[in-house]
Amino acid sequence: MSIFDELKKYCPNGIVHRKDIERITGGILNPHTLAQLDSQGVGIPGYKIGRNVTYKIEDVISWLEKNSELINFEKNDNEMQRKQ
Repeated sequence: MSIFDELKKYCPNGIVHRKDIERITGGILNPHTLAQLDSQGVGIPGYKIGRNVTYKIEDVISWLEKNSELINFEKNDNEMQRKQ
C-alpha cells in the first residue's frame, strides 16, 4: 500500500475528471500539466469524452508511484546536526 492509495476515497466511482485532479492530489498535479504530458504521450492513460478527459483513479495512483521517489529526510536531518 502506498501513500497514494488514500486518493481512492475521493473517487468512490473510480473515475476522476482532469479538472478535479489538482484538488484530489492536494496540488501535486495540475490539469494544465496533465494536458501537456498527455499531448507528449507521457501522461496518465485517460479517456476523452467530447471535451472532457477522465482517468481511472488506479491509473492516476500507478502513474504517481512510477513518477515519484521516496526522500529520506532523516539522513538530511542527521547531516544538518553534524554541521552545526
